[in-house]
Amino acid sequence: MLRRLKDYVSGEPFLRGPDGREFRRTVCALCWPWPPLPGCVVALGEMRHAPTVLGERRHILLLFEEWSESPARLLEAAERALRLCCARRIITPEDDPRIALVDADNDARREARRVPLRTEPPLAWHGRGEGLLPYYLSLLHARVKDGKTLFLGASSRLPADVALADRDDVSPQSAMLQWPGLCALAWGVEALDMQPAAAWGARQTLPDGPADTLGGY
Repeated sequence: MLRRLKDYVSGEPFLRGPDGREFRRTVCALCWPWPPLPGCVVALGEMRHAPTVLGERRHILLLFEEWSESPARLLEAAERALRLCCARRIITPEDDPRIALVDADNDARREARRVPLRTEPPLAWHGRGEGLLPYYLSLLHARVKDGKTLFLGASSRLPADVALADRDDVSPQSAMLQWPGLCALAWGVEALDMQPAAAWGARQTLPDGPADTLGGY
């Protein structure tokens, strides 16, 4: 389980795992089952410190992976991933009918005065992912083939799922949802790579106007 900490000197917030590894941020992604194939939940962590190689992007590590044919169990897995990995929301298409499970769970959470689950759709997603396969595969290739900066671990089932889609005989117009592991992984990588976090200490634009942090307005 990751812990939220703050750098004593700079004040920079970060996450630290039980093995001492430190992360700048984490994301959780859920792809529902494509019967008869099981759905998948993943959580990814972006390392806090940049690599020593000039121009190399921060490494991304797989922190959580679970597969299930049951949408209800997948949602339970996503809740665990949020809690264990300190992710803030679940990345999943919001036009899928099974998003109703999240709505029902949130109704129960509100009655129990618990924080509701938050979801957001993948950035470039539409429909069942027709025509998006080349785009999402390019995101993964940039992390694996152009210098390895994505690490999934030896026991992960994700590489095999990606390999099924990354074949010459697969049409670029194929529905990506038939590869749930690829979808969940690609959505998580997209959220990190296409929404880069600003360097700590960089000048921030305040939403309420140009306030002086010391003296106020």
